[in-house]
Amino acid sequence: MPSARSEGFLGHVFVITLLSSLALAKTSILWPNPKLDELESQLYDREGYRSGILGTGMLPTCITFFDGPNTGRANVGDWVRTAYHDMATYNSTDGTGGLDGSIRFPEELSRSENAGDGFTNTLRFITPGLNRYFSVADGIAMAAVVAIEMCGGPAIPFRGGRIDALKPNDPGVPEPQQSIEEHISNFARQGFTQEEMISLVACGHTFGGVQHTAFPDIAPPSNDANNTSGNAPFDSTFVEFDNKIATEYLDGTTKNPLVVGHNSTTNSDLRIFSSDNNATMFSDPAVFRSTCSSLFARMIDTVPKGIILSDVITPILFKPVEVQLVWVGGGNVELWGQVRVWNNLPSQLTHNAAHVTKPHIPGSPGILNTWVEFPQIVLNATESISTFWFEVMNGDSFTKVEDLGGSGYPLQDVVMMSTGTCYTMKNGVLTKLQFAIRADIQPTRVYARYDYFEGRVGFGAYPVTGTFDIARPSDVVTTAGYEIWNVETRFGANPLTIIVEANGEQFETTFTKDSPFRPGTPGSGHGAPLC
Repeated sequence: MPSARSEGFLGHVFVITLLSSLALAKTSILWPNPKLDELESQLYDREGYRSGILGTGMLPTCITFFDGPNTGRANVGDWVRTAYHDMATYNSTDGTGGLDGSIRFPEELSRSENAGDGFTNTLRFITPGLNRYFSVADGIAMAAVVAIEMCGGPAIPFRGGRIDALKPNDPGVPEPQQSIEEHISNFARQGFTQEEMISLVACGHTFGGVQHTAFPDIAPPSNDANNTSGNAPFDSTFVEFDNKIATEYLDGTTKNPLVVGHNSTTNSDLRIFSSDNNATMFSDPAVFRSTCSSLFARMIDTVPKGIILSDVITPILFKPVEVQLVWVGGGNVELWGQVRVWNNLPSQLTHNAAHVTKPHIPGSPGILNTWVEFPQIVLNATESISTFWFEVMNGDSFTKVEDLGGSGYPLQDVVMMSTGTCYTMKNGVLTKLQFAIRADIQPTRVYARYDYFEGRVGFGAYPVTGTFDIARPSDVVTTAGYEIWNVETRFGANPLTIIVEANGEQFETTFTKDSPFRPGTPGSGHGAPLC
């Protein structure tokens, strides 16, 4: 088994093993894990390069709002409210309802308990980032976590695996005009005690407010050009996590419209906060913070009976990203990819990294994500890479081997995308696919997989996966043990995965128009080239 060793990996040593292309690589450890990788990315890639869509909704400051800053509103209030209202249909007696994405259905959105456009604003923002790897419900839960953490709140453990409801849930979200007995009963149905009810309402209402446009009987109209929605904040720092929702209530300076509103019938926060003679309300910011972390975690983990969530998703310290073999022509292939290093790259090396971003972790402002490019490794197509691994080094000092528990990170060489692939900007439509399939493989099927939405995005839409078969072209060229397929398509999916079925197995490679192409190739620095 010949091997190659490439030095100069930005202070790291990058080691690969070469294997004859006639053998198919197998491993007992699953890598990549697309679902875990995608959920982890959405949670922890929050800024700049390769950031998920959620972090962009909180930057540059938490005052950011989907429809612009002059509304007087901020995304964080809507995102937290959406998570709670989606969860609040839960019935702890029979295990129905809960955080399952049912808030997306028009029937739920039209109920008086879900007044306002905060839910559709939230869904319009988060649903474009959805794909086959996580549900609308996971997206809603992640949006709440990211918003709370990036706006100064506590760290909230996140578990993935929520399954979206296929129909609306029964009504059950508390409303401002209800009595304290009704509130206590509603929260008990959701699984919360009276004390937890008080705490959860205070935690949620550290963000946001009540809009005149949604609740004209509660919030007064506004003539302020910077507050066109007539937003009446719950506290004086409505885009920041702190306990002023409690301290302003306790010291009598609150302007919370659900405490001192002109309509006593809808002063629900007053009834809830005072229901135990103010014993629960938080004057201690540390207690408030820890209590909210626990209750927010319970809120997003309240799911229908039978759904098993994953373990808590934590940052992957060394994360290979979009690693694949790529056909570059002339009978050659290259290994492309990056490693995202979570707060572990020696500081003196970060200036050499491809990108450095901030994940905005509560209490740890210095944590960085550092993206390190693979060195350029060109191989004759008659050879192939079976596995790769890398050694993390600080100068000449060896640190550790990252090799997926000893097995190495596996690669397949049956099908690979080619640099001959290009796309057009017109309607985002991909017009030319070029990929290579090993000539010694006799595929039983070649097809493409893509994601799309059933229904209007944000209004009952649901992410689903589609496929279309690819027939063998008549102009296939064989070179260096590979067949080169050129396929014209008007399909504009991004990403688009090419799958080859052979010998009872599946092999796949993914094209995305944002994939990093090597320097010197068309479109370098801007993703895949234009046709």
